[in-house]
Amino acid sequence: MMRGLVFGLLCALAACLAPRQASAFEREWHVGGGAGFTAYPNYYTAGPALGINAAYGLSDVFDLKLELLGSTHTYRANSMSESERGATYSAAFGMSYKLDILQWIPYGAALLGFQHIAGPIPTNDPFRRDDALLALLVGLDYAATRNFGLGLSLRTDFLLSTIGEGEAFTTMLRAEYHWGF
Repeated sequence: MMRGLVFGLLCALAACLAPRQASAFEREWHVGGGAGFTAYPNYYTAGPALGINAAYGLSDVFDLKLELLGSTHTYRANSMSESERGATYSAAFGMSYKLDILQWIPYGAALLGFQHIAGPIPTNDPFRRDDALLALLVGLDYAATRNFGLGLSLRTDFLLSTIGEGEAFTTMLRAEYHWGF
C-alpha cells in the first residue's frame, strides 16, 4: 500500500516537473493599447499619452508592428507668457525582434513613421508641424494567458529632419489580445 502511494506521488511530481511543449507566438495577430507619459525634454512638459498597436508574428522571433500614439503637452514661449496646450500624434510601422522565453517576452523594435503636432510649435526649435520619425522601442511583455498579455514599453522618437534634437521619450503600460495561433 505504501509503495503504491509513494509511486503515485513520484509519478505526479514527475508529471508536474516534466518539460512542456513550447508554444511560440508565430503567425499570430496582436492588437492592444496602452497608457503612459511622453516627454520632450527642454521643449514641452511631460504629458499623458495613449497608444494603440497591432502586430503580426512572421516567426517566433520577428513581428511586423504598427503603433499609433497621441500625447498632450503644455508649452510656454517664455517665463512671462501663458502656457498653451498642444498635442502630438504619430503613426509608425516596422519590425520587432522578441525573445519568446516562457511567459516573459523581452523585445526591441525599429519603426519608421510620421509625426504631426497640433497646437503651438516652439519657435527656434527643431520641430515642424509634420515630420518623419524613427522610433526605437524596447519592452517586456508578460503572457498572462495564451490570448492575453500585459507589458511595459519604452520608446524614443527621433525626428528625421533633425536627428539628435527634438527627441521624445514615451513610457507606456500596455495590454494586448492575441489570436490566430
